[in-house]
Amino acid sequence: MMIDYNVSDHWSADDPAWLKSLVSSLDRHHGVSTILPLTVLAEEVLQWVELASGVDAWKNTANRKSLRLDLDESINMLGASLRAHIGASLAQFQAAFSQLTGSPTRVLAQPPGTRTDAVWTSVTKAAKDLLGTLDADEAVRASWDDLVATAQNRALEGREYRPIAELLFDQLRRRGLSAKWIFRDLISVIAFGRDPYAIPIGQSSVPLQERIANARTHVGTPAQVEPVVVWLGYQGEAFMHLSAGRVTFINALWAVPNARPEGQDFEHKEELWELVRSDDLFKVAKMVHEESDVDFLVRVDLGTTTAAGALDRAVRIVNTIFNVSIHNSGGIRPHLAQHAVLRSGKAGSLNSAVSPRETGFPRDHYGAGITADAIAKHGPRIASALAREELPRFLAAALEAQTIADRPFSRDMALRKPSEADISSVIPLADRVVQHVAAHAALGPNDLFDLLGKHWPHARWLTDVQRAVGMCLLGGGNRSELFSELTGEWLAKNSPRPWLLFVADCSGDLLSLCRIESERAWIRRMFASVSDHSEYRALIAYYTAEGAVLEARRRRVRNALVHGNPTSFAIVESVREYAEFLSRSALNRGFESYVQGTAPAAALAQQADQVTAMQGGQDAASYWRARLVTRASPGAESS
Repeated sequence: MMIDYNVSDHWSADDPAWLKSLVSSLDRHHGVSTILPLTVLAEEVLQWVELASGVDAWKNTANRKSLRLDLDESINMLGASLRAHIGASLAQFQAAFSQLTGSPTRVLAQPPGTRTDAVWTSVTKAAKDLLGTLDADEAVRASWDDLVATAQNRALEGREYRPIAELLFDQLRRRGLSAKWIFRDLISVIAFGRDPYAIPIGQSSVPLQERIANARTHVGTPAQVEPVVVWLGYQGEAFMHLSAGRVTFINALWAVPNARPEGQDFEHKEELWELVRSDDLFKVAKMVHEESDVDFLVRVDLGTTTAAGALDRAVRIVNTIFNVSIHNSGGIRPHLAQHAVLRSGKAGSLNSAVSPRETGFPRDHYGAGITADAIAKHGPRIASALAREELPRFLAAALEAQTIADRPFSRDMALRKPSEADISSVIPLADRVVQHVAAHAALGPNDLFDLLGKHWPHARWLTDVQRAVGMCLLGGGNRSELFSELTGEWLAKNSPRPWLLFVADCSGDLLSLCRIESERAWIRRMFASVSDHSEYRALIAYYTAEGAVLEARRRRVRNALVHGNPTSFAIVESVREYAEFLSRSALNRGFESYVQGTAPAAALAQQADQVTAMQGGQDAASYWRARLVTRASPGAESS
C-alpha cells in the first residue's frame, strides 16, 4: 500500500497539511484501534444470540456488561455524519439490546435454537436493520466524510481517525469489496489525483475539492456483481472425477494436458485453458522424474456474486466436503497449493506460487486412496445439499469444532503422538459440537445429551462385538487357512452377508482362533448375545448403567477442564470414547438431516430399524436373516 512517507515528496506547496493526514489515516501499517467497529459488534451480538450457549453466555452478568462497554465505546467514536445517517436504526438497536440485557434469568438462560421470546427476536431484527443501514452506499460515504472531517480538525491529538477508518474498512469488506485495495485506490485519488483504475502515475494538478469528491464517489460505489468461478489446485493424489451441485473434482494429470484446444473434450475445458495456457498455473508432471504442482483440481461455481472473498467462500465449500468425508471414513487431508478466480469467464486473481506440501507420510498413496473413496462416497450428496442451501451456521460451527478435535488423531498427524492436551481437548470440543447441533435442532443441550445417551447402549454393544471379533483375528497359531478365510470376509468391502450374521454363523470358528485366554469368556458372551436376546438384554442393561456413570463423569471432567478445576488425565481418558460417541452421533445425525432435507430433531431421535426390532424382543441374527429373506423375495426391489 502507498503510505505517507512515500507520497510526501509529491505534495505541492499549497496542499494543506490535513490532506497528508487524510492519506496517512488510510495506512493500516501503523496499528489499528482497540475500539471495535460498530459493524463488528452488531455482528457479534447476532452471533451471540444465535450461537452462544452455556453458563458463560447471556446469563453471565460480566459478559453482558462487556458487550455494553464495547458498544458504548464504539458508538461514542462515531463521526457526526454517520451518526446522523444511522440515528433511527441505532436507537432501535440500543433499545432492543438494553431490553435483552435487562431480561430475567429464565430468558437469558434459554439455549440457542430456542430463543423465540420477543426480546431475542427484537434484538436480532434491530441488529440486522442496523447492519443493513451501515452497509448502504450513503452510510459508507458518511464514514468517508467523517474521516475527512477528522483529518481537517488539527486540534485532535488522540488518534480519533483510527476508529472511523476501521469502521470504513469493515463497511467496505461487508459490501463485497476488497477493502485493502479500495484504501489503496483512495490514496491514489487523494495524493496523486489519478483515476483509481488508471495504470499511469497520473496527475497531481487535479483540484483538491475534485479529489475529495472523486474519492467520495469511489468509496460509495457498490461492488460489481458478476459470474464468479474459483479453481482450486490440490496436492494429495486423491484422483477422482465427480460433479455435483456447483462443485466439480477433476484429475489434474489428465485434465491440464487435455485443456489444450487439440485435447479431448471435457466439462469446463475452456475455463481451464484460460488459466493454464500461459503454463504458470496448475503445472503437472510430463516426465516420470518430475513432480506435479497439483494432483487434482476442484472447480467451485459461486454463481452471480461479488468477487471479494471468493477464494475463502470456495474453500469453505470444499472444506465442508473434505471435513465430513474424512470424519466419516478417514484418509489424509488434501493440501491447497494454488488457486485462481474467474470473473465473467476471464482470469482475475490467482496464486501460481506453490505452497509446500504439509507433513505426514511421504507419498501416502494408501491414505490418498482412502480420501478419494471417502469423497466419492460422501461428496456428491454434500455438494448437492450445499447447492440447495448454505450450510446452517450451527452445523458449520459443529463441524468446525469436530474437525479441530479430530485433527491430532488424523492420518495427517500419524507421525506425531497426540499429547495429553490433545486428548483432553476432545472433551470440551465434543461438548461444543453437541451444543451446536442442539441449537440447530432447536433443542436444549441437556435434552440432546439425554437423547444421545439413549443411543449409547446399543452402539456400545455393536462396538464390543466388533472388538471381540478383532481379538480373535490377531493372527498366529497353526490354523492359518481358517484365519485367512475369516479375516478375508471380515475385512471385505462387499461381504456376502451382514457382519452380525458373520459373527453368528462363525462364532465357533472365531473362538477357536482366540489366543487371549483371559478374554475368552467375555468374547463367548458377546458372540452369544448376537443370537440370544436375553443375553443381549442383560448387556444393554449393563451398558445403560455404564452410560449414566460416564455422562455424570463427562460433565464433571468438562467443567474441570473449562474452569480449571482439578482432574487427572486418567479420568479424562476414561470418558474420551463416550464424549467422542456423543459428538460424532450428534454431528452425523444432524448432517444427515441437512443432506436429506428432514427435520433435525426427528433425525436425532430416530432409532435404526434393527434397534427397534431388538428392543421388541428379536435377536440380531434373526432380524438380519429375516431382512435377507425379504430382500430376496419377488417384488422386493419394486416395493
